[in-house]
Amino acid sequence: MSKNQDTSFKAGFIAVVGRPNVGKSTLVNALLGEKVSIVSPKANTTRTRIHAILNGDNHQAVLIDTPGFCGSETPLRKVLRRLAGNAPKDADLTMVVTDIVKGEPKLTKLEKDVISAAQHGSGDRVVLVLNKVDRLKRKDDLLPWMAHYQAETGISAIIPVSALKRDGLDKLESYLLDALPESEAIFPRDLHTDQAERLMCEELLREQILLLTHQEVPHSVAVVIESFLDERPEDGEGGLCSIEGKIVVERDSHKKIVIGKKGLKIKDISTRARKEMESLLGSKVFLRMTVLVDDQWTKRAASLRKYGIQAGDSA
Repeated sequence: MSKNQDTSFKAGFIAVVGRPNVGKSTLVNALLGEKVSIVSPKANTTRTRIHAILNGDNHQAVLIDTPGFCGSETPLRKVLRRLAGNAPKDADLTMVVTDIVKGEPKLTKLEKDVISAAQHGSGDRVVLVLNKVDRLKRKDDLLPWMAHYQAETGISAIIPVSALKRDGLDKLESYLLDALPESEAIFPRDLHTDQAERLMCEELLREQILLLTHQEVPHSVAVVIESFLDERPEDGEGGLCSIEGKIVVERDSHKKIVIGKKGLKIKDISTRARKEMESLLGSKVFLRMTVLVDDQWTKRAASLRKYGIQAGDSA
């Protein structure tokens, strides 16, 4: 990654917004070089606003990874839309992420809504990131895409990247850091995320559920850690973290899929998630989860709060 050449210290918040599945979390993880956002081919993988902290010798960029904008108006989707829509208001810069799709360049209504929300919250402090350029056969094919988006949005800063291939990230990072205001560091310089370890473990487990159940279980699955017993030594890695909780789904059929025949699916999910947790926590992990059916959890605000998903006025 390139470094900002300004000798003064810069710091600020950068909102990352876009429609579902354009690669926002993959981009955040690629810029950071650490895994702070879960990645899955399913829409609305990101449930909360995640702060990923990009530290350098003379900068600290706090990336706010948000849920993808969505059109459905269930209580769950309303919360996700509100979280994403309010992020630009709190940011020094907004990064709108879109991607290369089949056919001619065209802005969907949802993308127009995303860009409108970003411009309303951040004014001219908006950069458009065109992700997944590795889908194009030739670099010259980028020109009509960039020209179309610039004409339709009025955004002058359009940066093509491939988060998956790590192509174009140096140019994007340089632009972001140059746009930050002069400021002291916002968070301690040794942090790469402000997420609590308990929340990160919940997200790692939910990621494996989404990846291993494919299209059989929708994104409306919650993971709630109820017990997090930390027995790690204070002076270094090692020890044990005992983690217990619930996986919440909407239907009995989803529960059967998550558990799998003779419990093989939940065993595979838990094994993979435990390895990710051990890497995160630097210790051995004992993990025990039960699967609970709650057919109302995505439909009631009280249930969303119960499972840790909510959006306040300033969220």
